[in-house]
Amino acid sequence: MRQKEKKKHQISYYSKSDGKKIIRPYNPDHDMQYEFIAKGSGNLCKRYFDGSKGELRTANPPWTISVEKDKKNVQRIK
Repeated sequence: MRQKEKKKHQISYYSKSDGKKIIRPYNPDHDMQYEFIAKGSGNLCKRYFDGSKGELRTANPPWTISVEKDKKNVQRIK
Protein backbone atom coordinates (compact mmCIF):
# COMPACT_ATOMS: atom_id res chain seq x y z
CA MET A 1 0.00 0.00 0.00
CA ARG A 2 1.27 3.43 -0.90
CA GLN A 3 1.66 5.92 1.93
CA LYS A 4 0.16 9.35 1.52
CA GLU A 5 2.93 11.92 1.35
CA LYS A 6 2.61 14.98 3.52
CA LYS A 7 2.79 18.14 1.47
CA LYS A 8 4.99 20.95 2.70
CA HIS A 9 3.38 24.34 3.13
CA GLN A 10 4.90 27.80 3.36
CA ILE A 11 3.61 31.14 4.57
CA SER A 12 4.66 34.44 3.03
CA TYR A 13 3.99 37.92 4.34
CA TYR A 14 5.58 41.35 4.63
CA SER A 15 7.53 41.85 7.86
CA LYS A 16 7.49 45.44 9.09
CA SER A 17 10.40 44.86 11.48
CA ASP A 18 12.62 43.30 8.78
CA GLY A 19 11.34 45.58 6.01
CA LYS A 20 10.99 42.76 3.50
CA LYS A 21 8.83 39.86 2.38
CA ILE A 22 9.30 36.74 4.52
CA ILE A 23 8.78 33.15 3.33
CA ARG A 24 8.87 30.47 6.04
CA PRO A 25 7.81 26.83 6.43
CA TYR A 26 4.26 26.45 7.74
CA ASN A 27 2.59 23.48 9.45
CA PRO A 28 -1.22 23.68 8.99
CA ASP A 29 -1.75 20.84 11.52
CA HIS A 30 0.03 22.49 14.44
CA ASP A 31 -2.26 23.03 17.44
CA MET A 32 -0.58 26.23 18.71
CA GLN A 33 -1.62 28.46 15.80
CA TYR A 34 -4.54 30.86 15.86
CA GLU A 35 -5.84 34.11 14.40
CA PHE A 36 -6.70 37.27 16.30
CA ILE A 37 -7.74 40.86 15.68
CA ALA A 38 -5.12 43.43 16.68
CA LYS A 39 -6.48 46.03 19.12
CA GLY A 40 -4.61 49.01 17.68
CA SER A 41 -5.05 48.49 13.94
CA GLY A 42 -8.06 46.17 13.80
CA ASN A 43 -6.19 43.90 11.38
CA LEU A 44 -6.63 40.14 11.39
CA CYS A 45 -3.24 38.61 12.33
CA LYS A 46 -2.09 34.98 12.22
CA ARG A 47 -0.01 33.43 14.99
CA TYR A 48 1.84 30.32 13.82
CA PHE A 49 4.61 28.03 15.03
CA ASP A 50 7.87 28.48 13.13
CA GLY A 51 9.73 25.17 13.26
CA SER A 52 13.01 26.69 12.04
CA LYS A 53 13.04 29.22 14.91
CA GLY A 54 11.28 26.94 17.43
CA GLU A 55 8.88 29.66 18.54
CA LEU A 56 5.59 31.34 17.72
CA ARG A 57 5.61 34.09 15.06
CA THR A 58 2.99 36.65 14.04
CA ALA A 59 2.09 37.22 10.39
CA ASN A 60 0.48 40.53 9.53
CA PRO A 61 -2.00 40.75 6.67
CA PRO A 62 -1.92 40.11 3.82
CA TRP A 63 -0.37 36.67 4.19
CA THR A 64 -0.41 33.78 1.74
CA ILE A 65 -0.28 30.10 2.64
CA SER A 66 0.74 27.87 -0.25
CA VAL A 67 1.92 24.33 -0.96
CA GLU A 68 5.59 24.04 -1.87
CA LYS A 69 6.18 22.64 -5.32
CA ASP A 70 7.92 19.28 -5.50
CA LYS A 71 10.99 20.16 -7.56
CA LYS A 72 11.98 16.62 -8.50
CA ASN A 73 8.59 15.69 -10.02
CA VAL A 74 8.13 18.87 -12.07
CA GLN A 75 8.34 18.33 -15.81
CA ARG A 76 9.50 21.15 -18.02
CA ILE A 77 7.79 21.75 -21.31
CA LYS A 78 10.18 22.65 -24.11
